[in-house]
Amino acid sequence: MIERALLLDVDGVLVTPPELFGTRLLRAYPQAAGEFFGGPFLEASQGRADLRAVLPPYLERFGHAGTLEAFLAEWFGSENHPNLPMLDAVRELRALGWPTYLATNQEHHRVRYLLEDMQLAALTDGEFSSASVGVRKPDPVYFGEVARRLKLPPRQIVFWDDAPANVNAAAEAGWQAHLFTDTAHFRTVMNLPPTSP
Repeated sequence: MIERALLLDVDGVLVTPPELFGTRLLRAYPQAAGEFFGGPFLEASQGRADLRAVLPPYLERFGHAGTLEAFLAEWFGSENHPNLPMLDAVRELRALGWPTYLATNQEHHRVRYLLEDMQLAALTDGEFSSASVGVRKPDPVYFGEVARRLKLPPRQIVFWDDAPANVNAAAEAGWQAHLFTDTAHFRTVMNLPPTSP
């Protein structure tokens, strides 16, 4: 049985693309993308729908004439920008005995891409994606369910996220919640030595 756990958000923490693919879609196709991300994608990100089933009707509206596979490859590939200094810090913490988990609002297919293609499975002990938990951050139910699955008192969970709403909700749930700004601050709070400039 574990005695503590480190939970990390993905986008903006472990993965730092110049721009999220969804942001690009919303700018280029505001009506179609707003409808997609506000409806079908929300369902997929809570495990209630399959992205591969709900996305095809939108491909033409997103200006995509190719296959579903090509669209997903572009989407996931455009966000394949690992935050390498953070990944190094995670390796150090795991070597010090910190069980580490992903705590992210994601649907199942991107979770698989993160774990397998981006090899985050080798750096973590598991994932608590919104699709796996069935609810998205910052819903209080998310934090309660994750603590239940970890079999840990809330104060034994250390959580980092770049979204203040998620950090506040985690803190209200009793977690040790921190707003991620940069790796140097993360290392300081987690008692890791600073890296060489």
